[in-house]
Amino acid sequence: MIPSSIFQTIEFYVITAVIAAAVVAFAAMPSRKSAARTLFFTGTLLTDAPPGEPQIVAVVNDHGALELHRLGIDGLTTNGAYNLAVTIIGFDVTIEERITPGNDSCYAHAAFAVIDNLGAERYHFLYHSEAIGRNAAFSLNIRAGNRISRALS
Repeated sequence: MIPSSIFQTIEFYVITAVIAAAVVAFAAMPSRKSAARTLFFTGTLLTDAPPGEPQIVAVVNDHGALELHRLGIDGLTTNGAYNLAVTIIGFDVTIEERITPGNDSCYAHAAFAVIDNLGAERYHFLYHSEAIGRNAAFSLNIRAGNRISRALS
């Protein structure tokens, strides 16, 4: 049994103050996430792809770059544009699709872009298409040959 006189000693109050300071310091630590970087990538339109359901296919090429293929694009013509705004925070990547439809009569139902600044790590992706209001989420190791496909829903 602990004698009650220990609660009246200076040592007890010093130890209690040190523990309280450690708890406050731990609670005040900043987040371990790094600063956000936003990069912009221009895509290439593909006129030979057939129409289909909106989806993305992510493939890591032999150089370690991520090739992002967007299939099933409606209303995009060959004088339009497909661009990506990529925000990277640590290992979380948000990709915002930006489509400019164009106004000619030749349609492109697919496009692709190459994201070449990701390290050989496992990333968590969120792909958002504001034009159709759909998203896809996936995780992918950036290693040559890895591939994943997701429907935009």
